[in-house]
Amino acid sequence: MLNAQKLQAIVDTFAKYNVEIQTDGMRITAVNGQPADFDATTFMQDQLIEMICKVLANQLIHEVWVNEHTKKWG
Repeated sequence: MLNAQKLQAIVDTFAKYNVEIQTDGMRITAVNGQPADFDATTFMQDQLIEMICKVLANQLIHEVWVNEHTKKWG
């Protein structure tokens, strides 16, 4: 299971890719400003990284969809 040191390593590594992860103790409370609620102690390190990547993928899918549907076709 994850400990505070491993969680901080994940947060620091994602920051290198301009992904901001906010935490409150061992809980992830936001990913790139979007609310999240993950208890990091219930994940293995690779599982939490994959979960964060899924959150990012959903954010990107949403942003592309919004951009496609708000673009004004001339």
